[in-house]
Amino acid sequence: MSVSGGLLKSLDESAFTGRHGKIYGIALLGHFSDGFDIQIMGFVLPSIIAAFHLTGASAGFLGSAVFFGMFVGAGGGGLIADAIGRKKTIIAAILLYGLTGLLAAVTTSYWMLWTIRVIEGVGLGAEVILIFSYLVEFVPVSTRGMLVSSTVFFWQISSFIAALIAIKIIPAYGWRGMFVIGAAPSILFALAWLALPESVRFLIEKGRVAEAEAIVRKISTAPVKAGAAAATKVEPQRKLGVSSLLGRTYRKRTIGVWAMLFLQGFVFFGIAIWLPSFFLRMGFSFVHSLFFTALITGAGAIGNVAGGILLDRWGRRPTIIAYFILGGLALGSWGLGTSATAVIIIGMIGAFFAFGALGPLFTYVNELYPTSMRATGAGFGGSWQRIGGIVAPYVLGLFFGAKVPVYLVFGFVGALMVLCGIIAWLTVIETKLETLEQIQRTVVAQS
Repeated sequence: MSVSGGLLKSLDESAFTGRHGKIYGIALLGHFSDGFDIQIMGFVLPSIIAAFHLTGASAGFLGSAVFFGMFVGAGGGGLIADAIGRKKTIIAAILLYGLTGLLAAVTTSYWMLWTIRVIEGVGLGAEVILIFSYLVEFVPVSTRGMLVSSTVFFWQISSFIAALIAIKIIPAYGWRGMFVIGAAPSILFALAWLALPESVRFLIEKGRVAEAEAIVRKISTAPVKAGAAAATKVEPQRKLGVSSLLGRTYRKRTIGVWAMLFLQGFVFFGIAIWLPSFFLRMGFSFVHSLFFTALITGAGAIGNVAGGILLDRWGRRPTIIAYFILGGLALGSWGLGTSATAVIIIGMIGAFFAFGALGPLFTYVNELYPTSMRATGAGFGGSWQRIGGIVAPYVLGLFFGAKVPVYLVFGFVGALMVLCGIIAWLTVIETKLETLEQIQRTVVAQS
């Protein structure tokens, strides 16, 4: 067995240790901070509309601003992480969005706020993608689906927490106070990342086997043969660039991933930005709108945990397909609710599956590509999700401004989720309980 094989076998077959828990916990804090800063716009947007006297279209364009930056950050961050490492890139990304988030609180004009949100989005887009790549390369195979997918619980539950905070902060301190609360903790999270190791698979890819071995021995409970790193040299792997994403081996899988991420991003971010405003249109008070949004997004967060459990027990392919189809059907019927109770229940079911599909989908995407281009592949996929996030607030803002009936809006987004389910059925392969290296052999064989 080669050095890399021995080290990776130990890493893959290890039990979940305290050191795994430290890596997982700090990753969760980053995800929570990232999600809070992204989704904060949905709660402050009604106040910003009033402060700057915005139209529906201009408000939607502001809601899209962060996704312009995330589009650049996701793809660019992936390329950088595959070149210099996951850890350094994640720390830089967190510092970028933390500092610019603080600047957003002191903006004095619409375009100043829009520009800062774009820059902030670059850091947000890189961090959220790279957390998945980093964890996929560390956690044991037997629980990889649950551990990676469940991180999105903290990314999405941040919206629930943000809604509860907004109920208190916005009436007292306005929308600026929310930006301060969202950005300030990010600086501490960046410092916490200094205590984490670099990805073992990245180190092996770069020939830094001795460093990789030291990390594995500290983390893994599975044995590693003594002196393995000194005994054998790592054979250099063939470099795969951006063009490989659409090459013969990965073309079908990549196109499927990009389509699903675009559509899921459109639905998730569009609803997250405009949901409080839609509730206001339905006649609910501002506080009730935020509270209902909190319940619905909280259900979506729980859906990611359940989806992660199903990934390891049921499989990637059936879980992703089922989540999209069931989420689409629920969202499509959401606008037909005639009472607050019906709106909340149907909304929670729809979010459980449609929002809960995010964790399973990103887990699968980060399993799909080899180490040399894992962050790049996931990052470019994430860029397509950000395109959905760019388009959705603007399109739904046009619907909002044109006073399109709410049931038609939800019928539209429900149909997009069903379409995702069809694409998943056509393109997703099963990766349950396979090592990342075994998955690559499967992809190559099927191509």
